[in-house]
Amino acid sequence: MGMVHRRGFLGLAMGAVIVPALRPISAAASAPGPAPAVAPAATGGFVYPAPGQSTGPGVLPAKPASVEYLGAQDYGTDVARDLGFSGVVNGQSVWTYGDTLVPNGSGGYALSASDSVGLGDSSNPLRVYDTVNSSGWPSEWIPLNAAENANGGLSRYGMGGTNVVEYAPGKGLVWYLKNDRGTDGQGIVGAGVATVTAGPGGAVATRTSDTTWGPTEPHWGDVGVTYNPLDGKVYVYGHGPDPYGLNVYLARASAAQATDVSAYEYWNQSAQAWTNLRFSLSGALGTVKLSDDLALFSHQELGQSNAFWSNHFNTWMFVAGANVGYTDIMVMTAPALEGPWTAPVTVASTCPGNVCSAIRYAIAPHPEYDPTGETILVTWTDSNVVHTARIHWQ
Repeated sequence: MGMVHRRGFLGLAMGAVIVPALRPISAAASAPGPAPAVAPAATGGFVYPAPGQSTGPGVLPAKPASVEYLGAQDYGTDVARDLGFSGVVNGQSVWTYGDTLVPNGSGGYALSASDSVGLGDSSNPLRVYDTVNSSGWPSEWIPLNAAENANGGLSRYGMGGTNVVEYAPGKGLVWYLKNDRGTDGQGIVGAGVATVTAGPGGAVATRTSDTTWGPTEPHWGDVGVTYNPLDGKVYVYGHGPDPYGLNVYLARASAAQATDVSAYEYWNQSAQAWTNLRFSLSGALGTVKLSDDLALFSHQELGQSNAFWSNHFNTWMFVAGANVGYTDIMVMTAPALEGPWTAPVTVASTCPGNVCSAIRYAIAPHPEYDPTGETILVTWTDSNVVHTARIHWQ
């Protein structure tokens, strides 16, 4: 699978913790029972920060005044998972995860979903309410299609989405990778876009195609996605395919046309310009041949995360980690989503009290928990547990 950023498939990414009995759940598995009902008053009312909302007093460079370590996320039952991105759709904080495993009743764990989704709680930053199936298990977030279900289902295919974005009231989007990880599987076979709706009972993703981009193109959305209301466009960050998997490339499109591959432009970092030509390993059929020079970030500088607008500092910001399995929390800022981005600076540890494993990754921001930007909620994965901290800025 290569680096940790490959969609967080537990036990399959380099350095990820291997969980025993990794298999799809069956009727014989001991289900935890239905999740508690989600109270709209507790989960609704989230606002994602955006340019023009307010003007804060923060002075760059961003420096922490203090860091609170809040502990592990709470799902109301025993769930092992990683990643943990979030975004807001219809006032709901929509949390998305990688492979999600639950107790199988025999001392091990079984695969419940290749990715899963829940709603955050505005009164408790640690609480996430899973969307569950009829058996009470966390359900598949980005659904398999009929052909995939007929050809191995979750035993073969995994879908992995990063953060959701909302570009109009109630209209969300999520980018995902399709991974063929069965016996003699092809690995990442492409990237696609799904539409998203959300309400007090959960979020729903609807795939519009099998894949939109192929395996020799950057894995668009694999890093994260940002919606810019100033130009109405989505900015889609993705790691390259091997041998360019250490780099991050950038594409953009009108959010209303995000499911149309012909609507995209691609950022050429060496030329400091956008092009409507797609990037590919071969450079054939009118595409631009991939190279290090095209990358916005290179050499493991950025792992999975999404840029967001800071109302405190009045700038675009990444609160993220490097593309390695042992990163701390770093910050970068820029006047535009294509940059220029400042060099990453470490602002907090992912090993509080020196209690941690050697593998800590998927540092992700959740700015909807404080749209003023005076603080930022941050999560990361350590040993299949999503940990949480709150950074207070100077």
